[in-house]
Amino acid sequence: MTFRALFALFVVFCIHVDIFAQDANDTSKVSITQRALDKGMDFITRSNRDTVLVEKAEEKFLPYEGMIIRNISVENLGFEFSIYGRQKPIVRKVGRIANKLHTNTREKTIRQHLFIKPNQRLNPYKIGDNERFLRDQAFILESRIIATQVPGTDSVDLVVISRDVFSIGGSVGGSLPTAPLFKVYDANVDGRAQGFEFDFLYDMDRKPKTGIGFAYTKSSVMGSLADFSTYYTQLNSGISLGEEKEYAMGISLERPLVSPYSKLAGGAGWSQNWSKNVDSRPDSVFLDYKYNVSNLWLGYNFGSEKALQDRSRKFVALRAFDGYFLSYPDQEEMGLERKYRNSRGVLAQFTLYEQDFFKTQYVYGFGRTEDIPFGCNLSATLGYTKTLEFARPYADVNLNYKGANSSGSFYEVTLNAASYFRNGSSEDIAIQTGGTFYTQAYSIGKYKIRSNASAFYTQLFDGVTNEWLTIRGNTIPGLRVEEVDATQRISFGFESSLFTPWSLIGFRIAPFSSFYWAKLKCPTCGNKYQNFTGISLGVRTRNENLIFGTMEIKGTFIPTDDEGSSKFAVSFRKNLRFRKSDVYVEQPSLINYN
Repeated sequence: MTFRALFALFVVFCIHVDIFAQDANDTSKVSITQRALDKGMDFITRSNRDTVLVEKAEEKFLPYEGMIIRNISVENLGFEFSIYGRQKPIVRKVGRIANKLHTNTREKTIRQHLFIKPNQRLNPYKIGDNERFLRDQAFILESRIIATQVPGTDSVDLVVISRDVFSIGGSVGGSLPTAPLFKVYDANVDGRAQGFEFDFLYDMDRKPKTGIGFAYTKSSVMGSLADFSTYYTQLNSGISLGEEKEYAMGISLERPLVSPYSKLAGGAGWSQNWSKNVDSRPDSVFLDYKYNVSNLWLGYNFGSEKALQDRSRKFVALRAFDGYFLSYPDQEEMGLERKYRNSRGVLAQFTLYEQDFFKTQYVYGFGRTEDIPFGCNLSATLGYTKTLEFARPYADVNLNYKGANSSGSFYEVTLNAASYFRNGSSEDIAIQTGGTFYTQAYSIGKYKIRSNASAFYTQLFDGVTNEWLTIRGNTIPGLRVEEVDATQRISFGFESSLFTPWSLIGFRIAPFSSFYWAKLKCPTCGNKYQNFTGISLGVRTRNENLIFGTMEIKGTFIPTDDEGSSKFAVSFRKNLRFRKSDVYVEQPSLINYN
């Protein structure tokens, strides 16, 4: 295929491929499935209305609670239906072309992602969980489950309706034009929830000049709800702990706790990384090392058989991890660097949680349904770790509360405290607290406005092996402050986004503005307190029909950086998504305060 033909296909794929649903071939035969399908289509096009969706996950299923599930049908809308309603004729024509090139997710694949079964009593909360779990898959744009009572019985039929995204994508990044990085991927090969990615780098200053990477993923292997992935990279894109460019290969299998009605969760992973002197640095400076990272965890969910309305649960999990260096850097000064020494441990965690979800729009998406968690999570972790030859017990407590209001605003508050213990005393103590608040999405004509504010406080005590607090791009975009022995950090951020009806070849547009402020306390510095601010303007865009998520380009003005100078930084991020809904309880881990 010629380059011109490939380019033409790429343009076709990027055009908004929405068309309206066609009428049934035989309108005289209206079945339960067809009525449910029509109802599901109405839900999926909710974003075409003036009001913003605010609805609890289980709300529409409560009238059918306790009824017997008779049949479960699966319908996939592919590209022949739009979440934005009817489109222009030229857009519908392009949609027909793209639909011929796209393989819809197979019915078998959808069923492999269901944990509701026929002949069970209908649990509204469990169906809401499954509907959300489907939406969380990278190749699914929207999903709805429609319940319809069978006349004259206490049974219901369910219709699972899903809407695909175009799963093939690509990008050109890196440093243009001297070191372009090409990516090509498909998240749903042949409609089987299998993902492939191939990366290719050409860099004139690199030795060798080319580098490659590839990855394979499979979602819900054989209907187990466990996800498999494997990768190989020469592009420093694996699990990287060191400062050098690293080659890596890895493999993992993980089954999250997808619902409070699930019993087991767990996972295993292994990777090997080694530094590669692709920049031809002198041997006296280049850090030559190689290490393996392995991780194994298993958890059990107590109370999965509780009454339908009772979402409170207890979760117990055990995790073992090992970061083992096969070779160390030769430089003597690296001997005390934590990142270049073996780190291993065993952690046990007990969690009390009660969590639910509501459905809304216009957080990071542009009309798609986004699932927002609310509820409480309290966990305590005990363990034993060994780092830098320090073998110590470890303990932490983590309190997380997520709240939601009927108006559509929501918030999150966290409190984390962690410490190691040695010789009868505590050390490397870390305390972190803070929260984030999102306003409701206000409608002004066809425009939507949503704002958010966040504030966090972090404090370190009795440091031995922990690294000092830093400021990085997640605190103030474009700013890195890492050479300060900071023991305290306070940060604040505010952002307001305007979701517009504007569309450019299917890409919706949302400009935004942000303000950031952070303060570091360094007891050993001449200037004990150091303040930094940032002011940003940017734009986010997304075509909901395509596999990649929301993209963001942002310019940030920093009046004073770590060297006392002003600067302007431009940053680009992609695949932004409010994605805290895919697990209820994560694997036990050391608290990351940096």
